[in-house]
Amino acid sequence: MTALQIADPLAMRDLASFTSLAHRADSDGAMRLQVVSDVLAATVAPLFPHGLGDSTPLVLAMRTLRLHNSELDGLDEAVPLSNLLDRFAREENGTSLPVPPNSVLVSWTGIAPPRRSWEPADTISVGSLHEAAAQGVEEISTGAPTGSGAHAVKALRSRVWSREMTGDEGTAVPSGLAFAATALRFVPAAGRDDEQKLTVMESGGWLRLVAPGGHLLTRIRG
Repeated sequence: MTALQIADPLAMRDLASFTSLAHRADSDGAMRLQVVSDVLAATVAPLFPHGLGDSTPLVLAMRTLRLHNSELDGLDEAVPLSNLLDRFAREENGTSLPVPPNSVLVSWTGIAPPRRSWEPADTISVGSLHEAAAQGVEEISTGAPTGSGAHAVKALRSRVWSREMTGDEGTAVPSGLAFAATALRFVPAAGRDDEQKLTVMESGGWLRLVAPGGHLLTRIRG
């Protein structure tokens, strides 16, 4: 069985926490595992459109970590988050993470953001991300009370998280970035470092928010 040899126990715990939070945001979600040399890029999509006519923004959340070696260079698999959680629960694995054999096909893995030519475009504060996320969660909870149909809830979530917020220089980003940043704990908890400015990068029709916990990426609307 293919296994990722994580460089140290702390990185292993961080990846387990990231997986758990991503599963909480989307219990049916998947994680893309890509290895380049001895670096693992773990990517999830807490938000993405499901078919034509769905205005939900594509939001990718990526964390990178070091592996012990480059034996799995070129690995590129998407696996269910639930299966990964099962692997983390087995303490006998130590820092070895067996890759679940049941890879899945998910639409967002076919959409690749640029790897190079990123340039600073704007900044945005941690506090503004928390504010936008809290407002969105409140709007969804009050606008789709218990008993609301799945279609109505999905439509409301799409409207809320596709709504634009702006950076300090006016760059428009979907509120879904704020949802992902807080739900995945890519930024400090509310009330801590709210004034901290995060950089928004741009390249080839994409935006990338550089957060303490990783990178959040989304496509620029045409």
